[in-house]
Amino acid sequence: MLQCGMAELDITPPLGSSIPGYTEERKSNGIRDPLYAKAAVIQSGDTVLALVAIDALFVPEREANRIRARVEAFTGIPAARTAVFATHTHTGAPVRTGLDGSRHDDYLAYMADRAADAVLIAYNGREPARIGWGAGHVQDVSFQRRYWMKDGTLRTNPGYMNPDIDRPAGPIDPELSVLSLDRLDGSPIGVVSCFACHTDTVGGKVYSGDYPAHLSAELKEELGGQAVSLFLLGTCGDINHVDTSRPKMAARNIARDIGRRLAEEVLRVRTETAAATEAEADALNDFITMELRTASAEEIERARSVLADSRITGAERFFAEQVMKVSELPGGTARLEVQALRIGGLALACLPGEIFVELGLAVKAASPFPHTLVGTLCNGSIYGYVCTRAAYDQGGYEPRLKVFSRISPGTGERLAECVSGLLARLTDKRPSLRP
Repeated sequence: MLQCGMAELDITPPLGSSIPGYTEERKSNGIRDPLYAKAAVIQSGDTVLALVAIDALFVPEREANRIRARVEAFTGIPAARTAVFATHTHTGAPVRTGLDGSRHDDYLAYMADRAADAVLIAYNGREPARIGWGAGHVQDVSFQRRYWMKDGTLRTNPGYMNPDIDRPAGPIDPELSVLSLDRLDGSPIGVVSCFACHTDTVGGKVYSGDYPAHLSAELKEELGGQAVSLFLLGTCGDINHVDTSRPKMAARNIARDIGRRLAEEVLRVRTETAAATEAEADALNDFITMELRTASAEEIERARSVLADSRITGAERFFAEQVMKVSELPGGTARLEVQALRIGGLALACLPGEIFVELGLAVKAASPFPHTLVGTLCNGSIYGYVCTRAAYDQGGYEPRLKVFSRISPGTGERLAECVSGLLARLTDKRPSLRP
């Protein structure tokens, strides 16, 4: 008999804290909606899995390790069976040193402990449950943001109705994965969902969970206020909500609109999905070693040229400054964690960083499971865009070098290959689903 629990805790920081995500420093001055740490715990026999999702741009490795250690100390759930995700909201917690040098170490410790406590509450609140999983599709809310231009160059976010656009540089993934957790009487414990679209529809200087917050509100309206909506971000390093083929729409609540669209599909899938009281569970993790990217002579020369021209401001100046800072840093390696979970016929591929959609689609295509979701920004071993190897030659915003993003070409393909290997190993015990 499955035992499941879910919980959510408010982690909204004090106003005046940094909001990371853009190329200029932002200090929070309001709260549009609270930020949360959410947890789901699923037990099958002696195996217990824990999922954590935090409303933050990313979760640093130090804090992810703190969460997993606290969870293991209080519940016995091994770190390898706890997956810590970020929703990637661009109006979230101060998880990175501010561009003005400000630090928020006390808050980060608080955030990590609250996230771990959400797991503890979910664990202690486990009850006999049934689960179901499936997938729907949501069209016309997510769009490729990298485009080939008519002059043969590639641009990220080239603007609405730009006549110089030739074609998108890649696909999207409209699949919406759904894992529903219910009590035996059918009342909802909550829902885990995964969708690939950048959580950057709000902007400004007010805290917001972006469209996952509206997804949660809509689901609570239908399923009851106690139901927890835990959102995982799919592979959307090169996907956002901007449809360049149409004129920019008048002011509207984009986060609310996307949240509603996703909620409608979650509810449909949940209703049509068979539930089970037993499903085997397991988890595996592995590591790859990545050479840290360094600044090339060409990049340094170009950065110096930009910085010497006082007329160049904004993002271009920011990136030039980043290149010069990287040029002063030593090389080295980073150890990247890859994780895979299975719950019956559902597989969760858990990858670090902002993964390009082509890589996620490749993982899904290679998976031996009936259904596979690919969650990103997991466990904090790296932050930044995990591009395809080809993207480094194509150009655009995503492959540009930054102090906090020194991901080397080929890393994305290696991560995809590694997690695909873990999924194959998980099939040694055949997925089971018994009603």
